Amino acid sequence: MPPNSKESTDKCTGLASEVPGTVDDGSSKQTGVLFEADVETNDGDLAVSTVEFKRAEKRKLELVWRNIILFAYVHLAALYGGYLMFTQAKLATTIFAAGLYICGMLGITGGAHRLWAHRSYKAKWPLRLILIVFNTIAFQDAAYHWARDHRVHHKFSETDADPHNATRGFFFSHVGWLLTKKHPDVKAKGKILDLSDLHADPILMFQKK
Repeated sequence: MPPNSKESTDKCTGLASEVPGTVDDGSSKQTGVLFEADVETNDGDLAVSTVEFKRAEKRKLELVWRNIILFAYVHLAALYGGYLMFTQAKLATTIFAAGLYICGMLGITGGAHRLWAHRSYKAKWPLRLILIVFNTIAFQDAAYHWARDHRVHHKFSETDADPHNATRGFFFSHVGWLLTKKHPDVKAKGKILDLSDLHADPILMFQKK
């Protein structure tokens, strides 16, 4: 359990009338490791907005054909690569590919997610540089955009401002949101978040360019 977690929990007592997982005045202070279930982080702006959660409004989704074609291509290429791995590739090539996979995974989980989106730990520039390279290998857009969208997701979870709103269905929340244009609320709420900590990271902003 992180330091001061009991204190943070105590400060949130008596909020049963509020939306679960929200705070009313932003007064609680979270220090140490930030877990997914924590209600607030002081510098990451992840406190869930105190709004009534509602199902997504009915709207026609606009397809982004560039992304659809790109996703189809990379997944077909992955299937072909899997075939080659068992039929023609040398062991060294397979090990190299597995290493790239692990690097990309660390770039997302340890970099974009835990470091830049949640601020779960602090990292000096050598580690941040390694993580940004690994994040680039993952081919999941700039870490800045990844972290911004994830903060919006936590702050406005399961509303129209949530980039991958689960109330739109399983496929949309896992894949479809990447193949369609964002809901206007996603863009609007993303602009009001405090992302000054991301802008202050020169390594992160260099990759964003």
